[in-house]
Amino acid sequence: MTAEKNMTSGEVSVINDRSGTGRELAMLAVPLIISFVSQSIMGVVDIFIIGKVGTAEQGGVGLGMGLFWGFECTFAGLASVLTTFTAQSVGAGKIADVRRWLIAVLIAVLPFAVLLAFAAPLLGPILELAHTDASIRPHVITYLGMLLLCMPFFLGGFVFISFFRGIGDTVTPMVVAIVSNILNACLGITFVFGLFGITPMGVRGVALATVISVIFSVVLFVLKYLSNGLHAKYETRAKPIFFVADILRVMRVGFPIGASWLLENLAFNILTIYVATYDPESLAANTIVFQLISFSFLPAVALSIAASTLVGQYLGAGRRDLARNSARASIRFAVLFMGTVGICFLTFRHPLIAFFNADPKVVELGGKALLLAAGFQIFDALGITVDGIFRGAGYTLFPMVVRLVVMWVIFVPLIFILGSYTGSGITGGWTAALVAIFLQGVIMFAAYRVVKWYDRKLVIGG
Repeated sequence: MTAEKNMTSGEVSVINDRSGTGRELAMLAVPLIISFVSQSIMGVVDIFIIGKVGTAEQGGVGLGMGLFWGFECTFAGLASVLTTFTAQSVGAGKIADVRRWLIAVLIAVLPFAVLLAFAAPLLGPILELAHTDASIRPHVITYLGMLLLCMPFFLGGFVFISFFRGIGDTVTPMVVAIVSNILNACLGITFVFGLFGITPMGVRGVALATVISVIFSVVLFVLKYLSNGLHAKYETRAKPIFFVADILRVMRVGFPIGASWLLENLAFNILTIYVATYDPESLAANTIVFQLISFSFLPAVALSIAASTLVGQYLGAGRRDLARNSARASIRFAVLFMGTVGICFLTFRHPLIAFFNADPKVVELGGKALLLAAGFQIFDALGITVDGIFRGAGYTLFPMVVRLVVMWVIFVPLIFILGSYTGSGITGGWTAALVAIFLQGVIMFAAYRVVKWYDRKLVIGG
């Protein structure tokens, strides 16, 4: 949904005949779902391609993917707050503020991106300290080291994605994701296997393909941002302006989001690193399960982001009733979708694992983990969508506290306790995940029902 201009009064309004309906939510969420599925397919393609090279290489790329998000997520979370500020500005009719918030977020995020680009020398000591299997370690360093060098492009792209979501344009990120992911797949196959006279690069080829496709996506976003249409509406080509107070406000509201993402990601990285201490088959199975569950939670994340945009715009416009309607619709859709996926995981768990790696031990271990993942799908849907609803209202501190307690007081200790009890890192770890995500979903949904998030003072007054 974008702001619509009343031709008689000249006022900009986000209210229309679809406001607060499931149809409106779907119009925003479907392009997001396509975009996320496309991104997930990119990860699956990378895992599939490198699996043809070897199991250790496959496990190394999978671990590298998880660790990269661990480096990135805090500042990606900070960047995501641009959606809230932009949406509430649009809802309040403060169109001129939209460009100002983008500049503030870029200034807040990019210095950290530059620092993270120099984190590659830390990888060896981190993996050694974690006792990562020696056959996997060099592949993680190769893959992750190249991605870290291009961190400014990864985070810069995330800023522009958040901007487009905030103005209600989810089609542009979808198109860019599809185009860049096709490029990634073509380059990945070419570089890994050495087509067209190129020397086979293996893991390095997968990383190089990802880096090139991300840089290409950022170029597309910048061109769209500077286009005539957006310039006419938001003055995107005008001289950049920012205020220190804007940057401080962005960081105050955004860092709890980034901290939440970091707390959860580090906890799941601990699960992955713990599994990696067993054998390459366990890590390969764990990698495949993570890729599969991305197909279930990423559409829920899309619904969460759509809800965040709509909640932000309607609270900015002073229409709390429409904000609540959009919130309810997002929860219903997410629970229905993830519940259905959970049934599919339960029914087809072994064939799904075997599609990626036919090793009998990988199929057995992956099947057990996917069975446990099927059990938490509905609760994950609740936690994800409520988090997006709260984020649209600028209510970001409570979700961070919930993740801190659930992930680090309950989940992380249970990984080691249940891993030792079962004698299997992957079974114990995913049992701990089932317990943690169940609790997180219940707590977040209870807060949604009890806390008057729609009565909070807006981040940006309408």
